[in-house]
Amino acid sequence: MDAQLSTSDLKAAIRLEMLRRVGRQYAIRGRELAGMYGYTDDRVVRKAIEELIDDHFPICSATDEPCGYFFPASVEEARRYSKGLQSRAVRIFLRRRNIIRDAAIYHEGAHEVRLV
Repeated sequence: MDAQLSTSDLKAAIRLEMLRRVGRQYAIRGRELAGMYGYTDDRVVRKAIEELIDDHFPICSATDEPCGYFFPASVEEARRYSKGLQSRAVRIFLRRRNIIRDAAIYHEGAHEVRLV
């Protein structure tokens, strides 16, 4: 493919592909989606998927087999995905707290540390 799709065309194409991938068992990896549309890097696909989600089109993803993006087959499947997001968010916030605390201890010694 010589010319790459516009952002709106890529989003429309991904939306249609996701509607063919209803249920986690039909998940597709980002790099496969990128290849389908002529991209060698999946960053543009990830960005388009983020925008679709922001536009209220539910796309879930899985990092264990079967890996990839999919349209939830049910509200329960979306809830399971959401629970995973919540667990990751908690781990990220704990890591954020620890990095600030540990950097302050390392750089400032035992001085009072303000966690932002």
